[in-house]
Amino acid sequence: MTIKAVMFCKLGLSVINKVIEELKKIQQIKKIMSLTGDYDLLAEIEVESSEELFDIFANQIDLIEGIVQSNTHVIMKSWEK
Repeated sequence: MTIKAVMFCKLGLSVINKVIEELKKIQQIKKIMSLTGDYDLLAEIEVESSEELFDIFANQIDLIEGIVQSNTHVIMKSWEK
């Protein structure tokens, strides 16, 4: 079963392009969007298990310099029009 999540990121100064390039290297990140407001980036993530989601954060996302804070939400259900 596929698990989908969205991750909101706050970034440091002048690192947005570097962070985007690092996130694009992570296969499970399907989309990255630049935002206005409280967060700088939104990333859509698709994994096969909660363990895989943990591993992506522990071994990849958390190691990216420039991400000051992240806030991740697992999508329970979605609807498309």
